[in-house]
Amino acid sequence: MTRLRGLGVGLALLPLLSAGAGAEAGAATLEMEFAAYTGGVSLARGSVVLDETAGGRYHARLLAEASPWLSLFTNFRYSAESQGSLGAGSVRPDRFRGERRLRKKNDIMALAFRPDDVEVRAEPPLSADKAARVPAESRRGSVDPLSVGAAVILSASRAGGCGGTYPVFDGRRRYDVIMMLKGRQELPRSSYRIASGTAEVCAVTIRPVAGFQTDRDPSKFFADGQDRHATVWFGRNASGGRVVPVTVEVPTDSATVLVQTVAVKEGG
Repeated sequence: MTRLRGLGVGLALLPLLSAGAGAEAGAATLEMEFAAYTGGVSLARGSVVLDETAGGRYHARLLAEASPWLSLFTNFRYSAESQGSLGAGSVRPDRFRGERRLRKKNDIMALAFRPDDVEVRAEPPLSADKAARVPAESRRGSVDPLSVGAAVILSASRAGGCGGTYPVFDGRRRYDVIMMLKGRQELPRSSYRIASGTAEVCAVTIRPVAGFQTDRDPSKFFADGQDRHATVWFGRNASGGRVVPVTVEVPTDSATVLVQTVAVKEGG
């Protein structure tokens, strides 16, 4: 179960770091395929598709499913989409919708972003206690995890490095994603990912703000007051291609989850 939580964070970070990669004037499309592993064992595969228009609008979609091996033991599927507008160093989502299926449970989270708050619609509905864990003042000005990647990648691809703090609200929890450049590293060739050679290394800190469980064991991923960390390696897709996340590494209390980009398609 913990590995699936780590996988969920890794999948959240991949679109977070892939949306809006190297956006130029005019319409553009970026498609990425990824695979997630722990200890060399396949956990999931999926894709991210981002459409951008000349007016600065974006439409991001994510799909992740359990690998054939893992599907023998559990039924896991997650899909999400978000829409909004991009600006220089900023992202303004209009709406987000995520649907998760795990075993026999299915839940939907829909967010509508307003100037002064975020409207939350959950199915099944959140209890009154859970709905009140993130007050309106904490939600105000936040961004969903699928949309925030636009601002991150614009910084990473145009300014030559990652950096900044992004207020994220996923409908249940409010947390900050803090990005910091760690330098460069040579990635060896690997059949698990698309790129090798010089990569920029970005440290990611996930810092709880509200909605986290205070009664949880501090070693658990979603425990309150406990920073969680991940590392992202950015590389260029082929000669002259966009800068994209090549690998996302997410340590958990029991294992390390690796999300590898295995294919990229650019269109315009």
